[in-house]
Amino acid sequence: MNSFKNDKLNNMSVPMNIVKLVGKINEYKGKQDLYLKQSPQALDKLREVAVVQSTKSSNRIEGIVITDQRLNIIMNDSTDLKDRSEGEIAGYRDVLNMIHTSYDGIPINSNIILQLHRDLYKYVASQGGVWKNQDNIISEQLPNGEKFIRFKPVSAFATESSMKELCDFLSELMQTEEVEPLILIGTYILDFLCIHPFNDGNGRMSRLLTLLLLYKYDYLVGRYISLEKVTEDSKEGYYETLRKSSSNWHDGEHNIFIWLEYFLGTILAAYRELESRVGHIDNKKGNKDLRIEEAIKNTLGIFTKSDIRNACPDISESTINRVFNRLKEEKIIEVIGKGRSAKWKRLI
Repeated sequence: MNSFKNDKLNNMSVPMNIVKLVGKINEYKGKQDLYLKQSPQALDKLREVAVVQSTKSSNRIEGIVITDQRLNIIMNDSTDLKDRSEGEIAGYRDVLNMIHTSYDGIPINSNIILQLHRDLYKYVASQGGVWKNQDNIISEQLPNGEKFIRFKPVSAFATESSMKELCDFLSELMQTEEVEPLILIGTYILDFLCIHPFNDGNGRMSRLLTLLLLYKYDYLVGRYISLEKVTEDSKEGYYETLRKSSSNWHDGEHNIFIWLEYFLGTILAAYRELESRVGHIDNKKGNKDLRIEEAIKNTLGIFTKSDIRNACPDISESTINRVFNRLKEEKIIEVIGKGRSAKWKRLI
């Protein structure tokens, strides 16, 4: 809420780099209808992949890691969850799917946030759906093992009132339309993370709320490209910009633009990825082999066929296998291991 007090957002001068990022994202937003009309089948596949990647990446950022085999089972079945980690993954899956399908009917207020948090933890024995009951800190561990406090969030006592105030600010500005939506969304997420309203699940809730807010303003990229994976791939930048922008937050003297540059950059990166995947559709017939080779070329280190399938969702399994076999014979790539889970690496 400290980013909104005293009309801070309305009165601030926005740096040119932020203006350019907003403008570029809005250019991509304008192409969404074209993508929907031109390549609905490819988008359907991207949507399936994005749900899995988002569930995997958002939990992995928080240190919750399971095998791809178990993840694929959990994405389709909640009847055989083996431990707390799998329960948390299943909960994220459910809330994510609810946002994708019902975002129009989900208002953003403190009661709804509590309900979403409750659903996030419905498969585990946890106090989901309640504000934190003790003060928490955000700490960091140095390479030498030493820990230091990076940020002290709002106290447990002040959390409920702070969240209500934050949501009231958001509601008012959404109605008056006085603030650029992308800046409003990023600022709300920064303040949510600085309040840190729950004992656990704050990062995951922030990413779910990001998706929900983007939907509210018709930014649909999160439906087809995993914003959580973009964040995971830039995790060091995520923590560093959050640390810098939260400095002096309690006094209202913080610099929100450090965080906004990163936040908007992730959205722009997702839109660029969407264009790279869907923009080929018109010319795909004679270009499938080249697209597969390009996807392989763009991988870093070890990769799997699944990685390439996700990058080329409209290309058949048989075509991907044929190109892999040819590149293997040409000694451009080589296989490591056997079976469907085999990994590959580029030789040249």
